[in-house]
Amino acid sequence: MSKDVYAITNLEGYASEMRQSAANSLSEDCVDNLDDYISINQMINLVKTECIGFDNDDRPLLNEEANEKIYESTVIWIHNIGLAKLAAKNLVECAWDDESNEMVFWANSTTKKRKTNVKRRNKKKDKGS
Repeated sequence: MSKDVYAITNLEGYASEMRQSAANSLSEDCVDNLDDYISINQMINLVKTECIGFDNDDRPLLNEEANEKIYESTVIWIHNIGLAKLAAKNLVECAWDDESNEMVFWANSTTKKRKTNVKRRNKKKDKGS
């Protein structure tokens, strides 16, 4: 395990790169607005919470463990917001599982699938000539 400690000199840039890396680990072709999942300010707060301290210039200090924890927390955060969005759209259902002590999700089997190739009637009446 590395004992190196790094000061983050560009906190916003670090937060942006970490957020993008976490999103890419969930979906390589992610095109969603990541601010809808976790904002840069939320990322900065996460970094400040998980860092091992601050240097004399009030820059967060990270070691490899803190860096990994920030990454893993970000992946979980984005994943959980994604699940919440699916539940809000009624595409998945969820419930608390007392035995496993966690929230469980499953596909909503009652979601009506959109009908395709449906012919629509012309609502204009034929008025004749």
